[in-house]
Amino acid sequence: MKELEKLYERYNQEIEYYSVHTKNQYRAQLSEYLKFVDNRDWQDRDVLYNYVQKLKKRGYAQNHINYLVRGPIGALFRAYGLRIPVKLPRVMISGLVHDLVSAVQFTPEEIVAIIQAARKGTAQEKALVAISTTYGARVTEIQNVKPKDVHSQKKTLVIHTVKSGLLREHMVPLSIEPYIFGYDYPETNHNELSQLLMVVEERAGIKHTARKSFHAIRHGLCNEMLYGAKIDAQDVYTFLRWKGSGMLATYAPYHPNIDENVFAKHPFLKYWL
Repeated sequence: MKELEKLYERYNQEIEYYSVHTKNQYRAQLSEYLKFVDNRDWQDRDVLYNYVQKLKKRGYAQNHINYLVRGPIGALFRAYGLRIPVKLPRVMISGLVHDLVSAVQFTPEEIVAIIQAARKGTAQEKALVAISTTYGARVTEIQNVKPKDVHSQKKTLVIHTVKSGLLREHMVPLSIEPYIFGYDYPETNHNELSQLLMVVEERAGIKHTARKSFHAIRHGLCNEMLYGAKIDAQDVYTFLRWKGSGMLATYAPYHPNIDENVFAKHPFLKYWL
């Protein structure tokens, strides 16, 4: 029992900065895996491989299996400094992107209105809405931006990617420099950020609905980059910080060439000028 308690303690430390919703999902999936493992070794390659086969028999799509193994189960391996011992088939990016863009989202017109409203607001509104509408940051990623992540001389912004524990160092284009570098990023929380977006929405003349959060800006941005601006799907995949591809994502979090490709066609940057 003590070993199991220790395991959960390390696991909780690994997912400490994830959103409450994601933590609950991860813990539930971890419990499923450990129930399957029973008295066997959870680190054993064959045990994990058999679990993958069980998920396939349940009819789970390969992209969802990859998410479960690399995400909730992978977090357990990462908590112990281990690599996942099985190889997973590559999944077409379009399937993952489709999952995102089919979700609740702000329309391009609403995002433009939000930008214009934020520009009339506080330094906090300008900075955090600029991060959201430019980089499609999740609410916890916005919340986790600290002064040490903002580099005015290098002209970059570090965003800690919630779902995989990785990070991305992004270029900061000229159009949003005054907003990103004009704010000091004190501690904040989900409720404060939700209230901030509601204030901006009201100023923009947009009726607030419960499901239209910062994540709905991310959805709308993704949709417009793919189908409006027609930016390469692989660039969108990396730019929006989906779970990285192995160790490369860990050791090479800075992709200025991809940022340049995206910013050249970015649908909303011009509205910050």
